[in-house]
Order: sequence, then structure tokens, then C-alpha cells
Amino acid sequence: MNSGSESMTVALRIADINANQQTGPGGKYENYPIKMVAVERSFHGRTDRPAQISHSCKSGYDKNLATFQNRDNLILVPANDPHALEAVFQRSIDEKFFIELVAIEPIQGEGNPGMCVTREFYDAARKLTKEHDSMLLVDSIQAGIRGQGCLSVIDYEGFQDAEVPDLETWSKAINAGQYPLSVLGMNDRAAEMYVVGIYGNTMTTNPRALETAVAVLEQITPELRRNIKERGDEFVEKLKLLADELPGTITKVQGTGLLLSAELVPEKYPVVGFDAVEPWCRRRGLGVIHGGHNALRFTPHFRITSEEIDLIIDIVRDALVAFS
Repeated sequence: MNSGSESMTVALRIADINANQQTGPGGKYENYPIKMVAVERSFHGRTDRPAQISHSCKSGYDKNLATFQNRDNLILVPANDPHALEAVFQRSIDEKFFIELVAIEPIQGEGNPGMCVTREFYDAARKLTKEHDSMLLVDSIQAGIRGQGCLSVIDYEGFQDAEVPDLETWSKAINAGQYPLSVLGMNDRAAEMYVVGIYGNTMTTNPRALETAVAVLEQITPELRRNIKERGDEFVEKLKLLADELPGTITKVQGTGLLLSAELVPEKYPVVGFDAVEPWCRRRGLGVIHGGHNALRFTPHFRITSEEIDLIIDIVRDALVAFS
């Protein structure tokens, strides 16, 4: 597929097939209302159904888009709270509605950048979706290789023996950030559900996109994987040291691999806006983007060096001093 949203759209079509089978005539949950479950502050794309489960953008959609108003098909749970997830599935029994899917980012990329899913929460989601004939969708579009030097959540440290999700999507990590390409991975159950004709696209599987992905994956060496983890840890530590150096500026630092963020005090250091911290940094050569609650989000290249991290820290320091 093309953008990450498109792979999410196809994944959601497959979940939609399952929901139709489960709630249609003769289904186990015949005539039940259908709902989806996502994590608070999640982001899953800009196209219609992915946008429906993107909590980080929900307020803007609800305010400005008529088709998003008065929707009642999304249930949100706190991140890494398996008990809240269990309570939602119990509600589905008590109130007689069907949960089409649970959507998870292995590492949140926009709403709370750098926060990694816990094994306990992942296992709970996998167990509950199987028990209730639902589907587990893992959105690795922003995390991908960037998180831990591997593609799938089941290759993360501590997850290697986890059961695979039904659906997992990738995009940014395998397209070099330059070419429209996304991929949907499916387990046997999801693959068997696909019905020819429920989706199509003119540019799907075009050779140039596939060549881009192959070229990227060929560069993922053990040394590069190690650099992603080690430089990520170093980056987080240096941001924390900066927070200690300049008290009252940075409220939170977090990261997993080379997907990390630093939240700033919003009253003094607004990140978004023409004269805010984000464009100030960009004008001085730092490619940074906002995320979370007034946070600077960092997604550097996989071969970043300690010296380059120091340069980034210097620019952020200068920005905080300039806005003080």
C-alpha cells in the first residue's frame, strides 16, 4: 500500500469482515452493536476508520467534521492498564456489544511519544481478543525498526515468546521516510478472512516501492540495531541531564530506541506556533516535530552518533534559554 493510513485501512477492513461474520445473521453475536477499543492518546492515521480510533486527534475531528460527531463506536483505555482492558470486555458481555478489535501502538508515536507497551498489557489484549472472537491490531507504523532495531513487536526485548497479533502494520521504518509505502502483516486467521474485492489500489506493490523496502532492510545490521538501542538510551539520559541543568523547563523525558520526546512547561515554552520552540529549533537546523502534551519529538536517523546527539542537546538548550 501507500501511506501508513492505507495499511491501517486494509487491516480495519479485515477486522470489519470478522465483525460482519460475528454480528450478522447466524453469528455468535447476532445484531450486537459494534465497537472498537484503542489506547488513550493513540494515533493510527488520518483516513476515515484509522482516524476514528486516533484519540490524539479526536477533539479536532469531533469539532470540525460532521461525520465524526455523535459517534459511539470507540472505547478508550489507559495505556498499559490490563485491568481496564478486562473491564471493557466484561462490559461487552454485560451490555451485549461486540468488540471488533483492540488497536495498540507498540511504542506511541504521536500522542505520548516514546512510551512502550508492556508485556502484561500486550498479553492481556491478545488473550481477550481471542476469547471474545475479536482481533488484535498492532500499529507499528511509527515505531517499526526505530523502536528496538526490529520490525515486529514480537521481536522486542521480552516479547520474543509472545503470541503474534492478528494484524500488524509498518510504513515509516521501511520506506526510508522518502517513498509512499506501507505493509500489512497477517496471521493465518486474518489472511483467511480476506475477501477479494474489499480493497484495491492503483499503486499497490509497485516495484519502486518494494525496491525501497528491500534496500532499507538490507541495511539493518546487528551493528545498526545496537546503535538504535545504545544511542536511544544515551539520548534519553542527556535530555534528563538537560532537565536537571535547566529546572522548570522540561517536565518529562521518555523514549524507546530512537523514538523519544521531551515535554516542556507549556506556559513558558510553547512547542507549537509560528514563534514557538519547534520552529525556533528548525530554523537552526534541527529537524524536530511536536507530539504529546507540548513535547518535542525526536526521530533521528538510525546511524546517529554521540556527537550528533550533543549537537541536538545544544540546540534544545539554546532554545530553552532563549525562551526563558
